Amino acid sequence: MGLEAWMAMFILSTIALSTATFVSNKPKCYQCKVEHNDLCTDDYLKICPDDQAYDRCMTTISKTKSSFLIEKKCALGPCKLRDPKQTTGLGLDHCDRSRPEYSCVQCCQGDGCNRNEAANVHPAVVTFFFLLFLTMGMFLFLRG
Repeated sequence: MGLEAWMAMFILSTIALSTATFVSNKPKCYQCKVEHNDLCTDDYLKICPDDQAYDRCMTTISKTKSSFLIEKKCALGPCKLRDPKQTTGLGLDHCDRSRPEYSCVQCCQGDGCNRNEAANVHPAVVTFFFLLFLTMGMFLFLRG
């Protein structure tokens, strides 16, 4: 089998693997309701349920005069709407934590990305780029 055939076969399998990884995985999100972020441990990292087509994780931080609550769960995008008036009316606008009462919503994509309200890189992206660099390395090795 020639170099071109090996390259074509490897590129096609790389694309198939990365596409299957993106399509088949249901997200895993932290799913808890706690007063302190440290209380939402790895025990709460679970695969999203089948009752909806969840595609991201969501964190809601609410502060009232008498309580502080962090809720993490699976969500269905978009978390922000195209119309700024609707977004603001639903509490999805930029959050002002200096106010005495607030409710902030933040969404992210990727397994466990709602751990500390920071988005992580999806494992499929890492796999795709690893295979891409491996393909390029094989091409250079076999060519030279």
